[in-house]
Amino acid sequence: MKNAHWFRELLWKSVVFALVMYGLFFSLRLGFVLYAGLSSSDASETSGLADSILAYFRAFFYGFLYDGKIVGIASLVYFVLGLFLCQLPTGRKVLRLFISLCVVLSVGVGVSEAGFYRVYGDTFNTTLFSTDSLSSFMLSLWSEHAPWKLFALLMGCLVFLGLMRMGFKIVEFLHTKRSYITFGSQRPTILQPTILLVCFISWEVFVLSDKRVKNLAQDFKAHTTEKILQKSLPGALRDLTQAYKIYRQIEHSAFSDYVEQTPIQALGEFFDISTNLEHYDLQTLLQKSVTNPSSTKIEHIFYIVVDGLNGWYCDKEFDEIEACSALKSLLSKGAFKANVFLQNASQAITNAQVQISGLFDIGIPLHLLSGQIQSFQTALATNFNSLGYKTSFFFGASAEHWQKFDEFVRAQGFSESFYDTHIVQNAKTRAYQSPYEHAQGAYNRHLLNFVRDKLFINYQQRSFNFILTAPYPKEESTPQDALTERIEAFLQANPQIAKHTDVPSLRYAYEQDKLVHKFIQDISARFPNTLFVLTANHSDSPPLSLKAKHSVPFILYAPSLQPITIANTGSHIDIMPTILELIAPDGHTYMSFGTPLLSNKHSIYQTDAHQAFGDDVVANNRFIYDGKQIEYFAQGLERDKDKELAQRVFRRLQQGRALSWWIFKNGYVIESQASIIESK
Repeated sequence: MKNAHWFRELLWKSVVFALVMYGLFFSLRLGFVLYAGLSSSDASETSGLADSILAYFRAFFYGFLYDGKIVGIASLVYFVLGLFLCQLPTGRKVLRLFISLCVVLSVGVGVSEAGFYRVYGDTFNTTLFSTDSLSSFMLSLWSEHAPWKLFALLMGCLVFLGLMRMGFKIVEFLHTKRSYITFGSQRPTILQPTILLVCFISWEVFVLSDKRVKNLAQDFKAHTTEKILQKSLPGALRDLTQAYKIYRQIEHSAFSDYVEQTPIQALGEFFDISTNLEHYDLQTLLQKSVTNPSSTKIEHIFYIVVDGLNGWYCDKEFDEIEACSALKSLLSKGAFKANVFLQNASQAITNAQVQISGLFDIGIPLHLLSGQIQSFQTALATNFNSLGYKTSFFFGASAEHWQKFDEFVRAQGFSESFYDTHIVQNAKTRAYQSPYEHAQGAYNRHLLNFVRDKLFINYQQRSFNFILTAPYPKEESTPQDALTERIEAFLQANPQIAKHTDVPSLRYAYEQDKLVHKFIQDISARFPNTLFVLTANHSDSPPLSLKAKHSVPFILYAPSLQPITIANTGSHIDIMPTILELIAPDGHTYMSFGTPLLSNKHSIYQTDAHQAFGDDVVANNRFIYDGKQIEYFAQGLERDKDKELAQRVFRRLQQGRALSWWIFKNGYVIESQASIIESK
């Protein structure tokens, strides 16, 4: 470009490009909302016109923030290309080609997602890539109402390319006529483009930051129940990108990602098998048998997972403020509390996935594939369904808080599932004390009240109830009362503890402790033949030690039983076997990667017999090992060959994850001939 002010012109063209792309994404979102709302019964009605207008305003405002990252990347690429190409003879053609690709691709993906929604009632997901012929599948999305879709594609491209060209012409005209945008002077100085560049870069940093959109969907879903608006929020390009990312994660996963052995080698070592067979059946190898001499019938089971319940707060140093005193008081009534209990995943959704499926964490979001996978034989609900329990899943947050998790729960055998809308409606109907919900979901007191109310109505039906509380509402202000003052004084007197926690976290732990304890008291008083399990989904403990970093609380209480401890160290994957060992009839068989920690049958307690497999750590009754270092606890003494033992147990964890992947990917049979091929 001969014009000496080409640099400033390029900056303004980049801004025009970004603004037009924002308009394009806004139009695509609006079109999807109108199309999906007219073509699907999934659209819901809000309670009033004002609420509806506010919901739509939020959807498009949050959508604007979502689009910021895509628009920011595209406009930044345009700007960088312009720096190198705009003064070359073919440079402008390359820039025009880039602009055309951005517009055509965006409009094409948006129209295709509308077709996908027509078929599946959902936005883009891995189903898109699960077909053998992706091209044929994409064409099928355009087959219905093809003329209208082609018309929409053509008009969208013409309109937004036209707007882009018009904006560029205006910028070129202003610079050709030397109508410069100045900051306090008539002649351009080096300061002017510098200021504009700084503003542009700052804007790019803003829109490229994930922190601005990290919790947008969660916050939006807390304010509206309109499914169409919730589905439209991320946008077609984001949906497509996420779907492809998950697809590649699944398709490119391999047995060797988890352990450097063939499936046969890993299986032989994991199950201690020395015989050579043509094929092995994991259903047989994972089978366990209950040894239960008790005749006591457990009628109801409550499996309670409290989000954010820090295992660290159960230590003696917090007894002064009674952080977990109520639940610990159950120990005097015969409850069991594990000395060390490891999380099986460090993220809430992944951990819940592990507990529900009964498989080790394989790093693949199974909940997004619920329509493509069968119920696993190791699944929690599957096993309790076989014993005649009605299985119910209760989640204090929204069903959309975790994408498709409701479908995953159903696919893994739960008879029914309930979420924040059911909980809040129950609280309002029964005139419970408000407030009913926060930004993360329903308050836990209303969640537990809802579970209790359901039980009182259907108490004659044996029930298994999985209860997952809503995430901790950190954005709420902490009331200044006697409890807060007590916690503040405790933290002031213990500065080392204050470095790793705060008043809201300790207050939350205190309140949940008393709340869950009251729930247990109320239920057990009326239904003594009940079993309660309490744990957390993942550890929020500070990395003071390996034990604190990877441990969560685990308490089991059954008033009508006197269970005998088999092992005092375990992990989430051991919970189902522990419950089954206590409540299932003698000789009952089930499949699980875990082992029971308790039994109704007397047996010899063996110190190092039980091995706990966590997320990236393993443990026994003396030490915990993360693949690099051994940490001893509970006055555990170092012994000869501890390092070799720890490495062997850690390899078993890797083998368990690899075998879990095999079950997910290939089923339960491992053929010896396929061992080498499938491991690659």
